[in-house]
Amino acid sequence: MLVTGESAALHEFGGFEFRSLAVPSRGSSEIALWTVDVPEGGDGTPHRASKEEVFYVLAGSVTILGETAGVGDAIVVPADTELALTGGPARVLVATSVGIRGTLADGQTITPPWSL
Repeated sequence: MLVTGESAALHEFGGFEFRSLAVPSRGSSEIALWTVDVPEGGDGTPHRASKEEVFYVLAGSVTILGETAGVGDAIVVPADTELALTGGPARVLVATSVGIRGTLADGQTITPPWSL
């Protein structure tokens, strides 16, 4: 199944733009893949993800877990590790497993709509 960038569902959260590429609603049963556009000075919401995530920088640079990654770099974040995505402007490709849930600093648990 082809998913074009133009047809990818767009979701906005905290000034960040997420585009769903390979997720269950698009036919993926095991892998979840999306891009996130980080605005200049982006300061993402601290959270913990229930599954391992891999962040691959396509453009710009971001900081996660105190590591700054530029174009062509990847940061692997183990499950249940607190993180916040900061920096930008940047475009990042995120790969994880279907069924990921996030827990925010206040304890609220969410299923990111861009992962469905």
